[in-house]
Amino acid sequence: MTEPTSSSSSECSLPVIHSIKDCEVCGLPAHGKHYGAISCRACAAFFRRYGTSGHVKPCKTDGNCVVHKKGWFNCKKCRLEKCKNVGMRIDDFQFGRDPGRVQRGFLENIPPSMATFLGRPNFIIYCAPAHDPDYTPPRVIIDVQFLLDKAEDVLLEGSWSPIFALNPLEKLALGLQHIRSQVGKGMKAFNKIGKEEALTLFEDEMLRTAKWLTYFEDFQRLPQKLQLDMLKGIFKVWVRLDKLHLTARGRRQSLCERWQVMAHINKEQVLCDLSKLELDISWCSRYTVEQLSFFNDPNAESRGEKVVQMMIDLNPTDVELAFMMCQLSFNYVGKRFQGVILDVSDRILDSISNHLHDYYVRRLNMPQYCKRVAQMMKINNHIQQDVIIERSKNELLSVFDVYYADYSHDIFRTV
Repeated sequence: MTEPTSSSSSECSLPVIHSIKDCEVCGLPAHGKHYGAISCRACAAFFRRYGTSGHVKPCKTDGNCVVHKKGWFNCKKCRLEKCKNVGMRIDDFQFGRDPGRVQRGFLENIPPSMATFLGRPNFIIYCAPAHDPDYTPPRVIIDVQFLLDKAEDVLLEGSWSPIFALNPLEKLALGLQHIRSQVGKGMKAFNKIGKEEALTLFEDEMLRTAKWLTYFEDFQRLPQKLQLDMLKGIFKVWVRLDKLHLTARGRRQSLCERWQVMAHINKEQVLCDLSKLELDISWCSRYTVEQLSFFNDPNAESRGEKVVQMMIDLNPTDVELAFMMCQLSFNYVGKRFQGVILDVSDRILDSISNHLHDYYVRRLNMPQYCKRVAQMMKINNHIQQDVIIERSKNELLSVFDVYYADYSHDIFRTV
């Protein structure tokens, strides 16, 4: 009877199975091998997010951060470096996990359609106006250099400052009062937006935001070019909050009704009924507003009414509104542009938080103010979410080449 063969000889032909161990990055239990290293899902997701862009703030300790406990990092820069040091590589990113034959089978079985062939959704294809197939709409370039020069002049000119010492947020509140005091008392209907109205809005919004920022000493100390770069990213979100506050105030004073919004344009007080607003985009697109309604967010109006009611309920003071404008503007521009602008924005946000605390405790004798701050942040978060949704929509419109008008400077990057 033959003896059974030694187990050692048979085991040599079996694959070696590695046991799952701790994450090589953070030390928590690992879930497998990701991008070339044994890691947990959290570190894998972190490297997936920042591995290609590298958009993280510089290390405050020049690369000497200490991990106090497993799974905890206080510095994204050092965490990213740790990921790379343990062997994570961006060339190991898997954008398609299905086997090649499955992918090929999937692609071969895509039903043929005009949308697939032309690379446009059916809605855009079949609602497009008839035109000569050999005709290509001319690219319209709108030169905004003159506007940027005017905005730079406003920033250089500065603003009138009170002699007595004020909390910086109080100075910003005073600046907002001064800007609004120059608006006439009458009410003008605003029922149509075409090329002239759109460019007028664009100019007025940027210059009013620039004027308000001149009341902010921390901002005025920045280099001139940095001020202008940040203004380009700030003015659209700043104006959103300004219009929201004007509309909420108008509702409280019974100056406007539901689905109506108020704004200040060229030192005039205007009222716009959204249900009757006429839009003319023929100067920048060959499609009509009705045809492009396919891209509209069906919940936009209800979200807008909800945030107006939140502002009515909050009824912020001018100082609280100044804080909201700063928090919304610099938080948004910092995240959007990163780098130096992010560092400057973080410092400004820390500063205004301290000034708000001083305002509540010293001016209002109200040490328990957390609930009001939470309400303010909720409104700002709603506005930021709407901006993100609108930016995604604009990117989609750009993919389908809906608009043939462009600007000489990338000012609309924020929306």
